[in-house]
Amino acid sequence: MPRERWTRQTAFLEVSENEAAALLLPLGSASIASLETLLGGHSNTNIRVRRHRADDVVLRLYQRDPAQARKEAAIAALIAGRVPAPRYLHVGERENGQTYAVVEWVDGAPLQPRVRGTSDEELARAGHDIGRGLAGIHSFTFDKAGFLGPDLVITPFPGGASNAGFLEQCFAGIGGERLGRDLAQEVIAYARANEPRAAVWNDPPRLTHFDFGSSNILVRDDFSLAGIVDWEFAAAASPAPDFGNLLRPPLGHSTAFIEALEEGYRDADGFLPDDWRGLTRLADMGAWAEFLSRPQISNALIEDARQILRLTVQG
Repeated sequence: MPRERWTRQTAFLEVSENEAAALLLPLGSASIASLETLLGGHSNTNIRVRRHRADDVVLRLYQRDPAQARKEAAIAALIAGRVPAPRYLHVGERENGQTYAVVEWVDGAPLQPRVRGTSDEELARAGHDIGRGLAGIHSFTFDKAGFLGPDLVITPFPGGASNAGFLEQCFAGIGGERLGRDLAQEVIAYARANEPRAAVWNDPPRLTHFDFGSSNILVRDDFSLAGIVDWEFAAAASPAPDFGNLLRPPLGHSTAFIEALEEGYRDADGFLPDDWRGLTRLADMGAWAEFLSRPQISNALIEDARQILRLTVQG
């Protein structure tokens, strides 16, 4: 169930070359060669800015939550040198008050559209690199679980660190209506029954990307890892949700990718419990519940969420 089925609910924004040049002035004066709207993402607008006699950058316009700009910049500074991710070169506001960031351009392409038809050898190369990158992310620990603020101060999750508690919050309103009340109760009960199983991966809380899908993983032509982008949902939590997101179909159906992912993660000193595959599916229920609780989502996303959650509780 690829993300391209999930119709974007937010319109892309446009910026003129003159405005782009003005927004980039803190980096120094350079004329604009061209602007290109990048079509990935479901909330914000990302524009590649090609400049004369200067490196390309990405102009990132925040439409969902402007506070995430400074959080992403803080995370980029934290992980620099240990995780392949773009630097945040400037955070500011447009004349209309909208928050924007100028982000280093990463010379790579999203893995997502390249997965189908890819050889096992190429998927294994990508999997090993991604495993090492993910271990680097999870090497950063925190003293408690929760959302990360602009200064990386932690706000505890609604319902605490409990997966069942978070699901209850998500299904209390429209999320439960979309899923169906009976199935929502089954999902909550399943999560509660399996919480003792999941505890082995919860302590200490670790830096978790929380949107670690193939659309946010950039690879080079040879399928080596170029960079990991879009950190707006990052939190202090269990590593399990990152694996759960990544191993949704189609990557979750590739034995070559999964084996290489595990090898790369362990090679970089990442800890994986014996039952790590099952725990990733359990943790991923929270992501689907959060999708369902958003004010505006597509019918395709609702359909995918129902299918995945039903299959999870059925084992």
